[in-house]
Amino acid sequence: MKKNYYILGCGGFAKEVYFLSNQILKNENYQFKGFIDYKPIITDIEACKNKLPVIDEDYFLNNVLPNDETLIFMGVGEPKLIEKLSLKFANYNFPNLIHNNFIGDINSIEIGKGNIITAGCVFTVDIKIGSFNIFNLNVTVGHDTKILNNNVFNPGCNVSGSVSVGSNNLFGTNSTILQQISIENNNIIGASSLINKNVDNDKIMVGVPAKALNK
Repeated sequence: MKKNYYILGCGGFAKEVYFLSNQILKNENYQFKGFIDYKPIITDIEACKNKLPVIDEDYFLNNVLPNDETLIFMGVGEPKLIEKLSLKFANYNFPNLIHNNFIGDINSIEIGKGNIITAGCVFTVDIKIGSFNIFNLNVTVGHDTKILNNNVFNPGCNVSGSVSVGSNNLFGTNSTILQQISIENNNIIGASSLINKNVDNDKIMVGVPAKALNK
């Protein structure tokens, strides 16, 4: 019996997750059933451009029961929205979706659920990852790093060893976090920024080295 899977979201990143799922699940017993259009309704549904099925959130929640044969992959790239949707769909099964060329010491990496790890990502050793994090292309994570939930790491982000990351943070493309840095919650790290000091909550950090802007 085939397992049905859905992608939560209908925008550009959801299409990338669909592409990733095709690479990983193409030889497995899985069947793609559609993108879930969450509320509020998206006015410009990117998925429709490829004539792929789109399912209204209310219809899905009322007609698709949570079970082990129904899988959902997160297709959203905004930390606060990821948090909201993961709570709304908490009864459903969100497995991790990890590209085949991911490099990491699987025996020493702890990982939660609902994470998306795309091509070219490298995690080294003794790393703890929570749930619903997005690691886009070529993200690196160093030894003894701890990352909680709902964080988005855009392409080329480099996280050094012994870093601590809270929840709901957005890391810009090619940003760098130096070793032993702590980043708390709800922060935005600008593209190509260098974090060399601890960051507490609700900051926008930009520059080399990064400095806080008013949020």
